[in-house]
Amino acid sequence: MNGASDIRVALVEDDPVIRETIAHLLRLEKGFDLMSVFANGEDAVAGMPRKEVDIVLMDISMPGMTGIDCMRELRGDMPATQFLMYTMHDDDHRVFEALKGGATGYILKSSSPDQIIEAIKELHQGGAPMSTAVARRVVAHFRPVHQQSAKGKSPLSEREHAVLELLSQGLLYKEIADRLGLTIGTVKQHIHRMYGKLHVQNRVEAVNKFYGR
Repeated sequence: MNGASDIRVALVEDDPVIRETIAHLLRLEKGFDLMSVFANGEDAVAGMPRKEVDIVLMDISMPGMTGIDCMRELRGDMPATQFLMYTMHDDDHRVFEALKGGATGYILKSSSPDQIIEAIKELHQGGAPMSTAVARRVVAHFRPVHQQSAKGKSPLSEREHAVLELLSQGLLYKEIADRLGLTIGTVKQHIHRMYGKLHVQNRVEAVNKFYGR
């Protein structure tokens, strides 16, 4: 039985094997409510329950309407919904088109089931999960402008800077906690304070602000 606090997810994926695999994973996972499953962007635009979905897990490369175009069509009617892009590709154009289009997370299909589940949870909790390869491309785009960012002029504490560095590498909250020997709750506290100091709302904005673009 699904609870009132379950994360309500919709899935848009054209590959039938991947679609059923992810759908099965989400149906089995405690704390998740799989609201809808769509095989293409056109069906998603026509049938998505607009006010009932917390997170849309969206494939990018689909025949016909792409996932990025589908997201753009849906966002106007779903301002409270977050979009987690799920794709084989990590090239710069797709990454930045997805982020500009309103995506708040971007993971690769090479991610493990646990990483997919953790990414959805992190997004629901206010994070901006990215696969490591994607995060590195974002950081590579921002970092050259401001190489001297952290030394002597940073508003962040040493620990907050360490957390930001790991966020910029695409690590999830649990992975950051393990790397730094902290609890997940402590990591979230550091991130909350860091976002407040930088006046940002998520990982992408933090990297953008801190590294100078």
